[in-house]
Amino acid sequence: MKKNNTHMEKKILKPGFHFSVLLVFGLMLIVHDSPLAQDTDNSSEWSVATSLTYPIVRIYQVQISYNPGGNHEYFFGPAYQNFKSGSITSHAMTLILGYRYYVWRDLHLEAELWPAYNPMYSDLTESTYRGVEIWGEIKIGYKISFYRNLFIQPSPGIGFGILRTNEPPDFNEGIKSPIFVPQLLIGLKL
Repeated sequence: MKKNNTHMEKKILKPGFHFSVLLVFGLMLIVHDSPLAQDTDNSSEWSVATSLTYPIVRIYQVQISYNPGGNHEYFFGPAYQNFKSGSITSHAMTLILGYRYYVWRDLHLEAELWPAYNPMYSDLTESTYRGVEIWGEIKIGYKISFYRNLFIQPSPGIGFGILRTNEPPDFNEGIKSPIFVPQLLIGLKL
């Protein structure tokens, strides 16, 4: 018989990871007005993209991006995570929120937050642990344009947990953080 664990616990990441995020944002500010950062031909545009690599681990996403012109691009979109790691199965309904800063031409740095409602299932207790979480990713990437409006965008980076409520047993052993994230997007400029 399955039962739900309603005890709420928080997992807050170590200060070193918060420092990493602040470091990336600091680098973005430093290069913001540099001559190389101004050498971009990004015009005002919308685009939509999906990952070619994340479905390998059962994470499905759509990114909708808006570039108001210049070096800044904002993106958002839905994602569904249904991966198994150790004794834990994730069923996360997620909203992706992100910012991309073009350092030089199509070379960019980006930061993403993945807030989610994630009822995780534990094989150990045969129970579902309903909780919210925030996952973060920092990346460096390059947008490669192809025929007409088609592009691919390799953006490898580091992913890490920021917050998780109601952790299942073996959460720290089952969900690794930080991890390398081999992101490869394919998309269309609208």
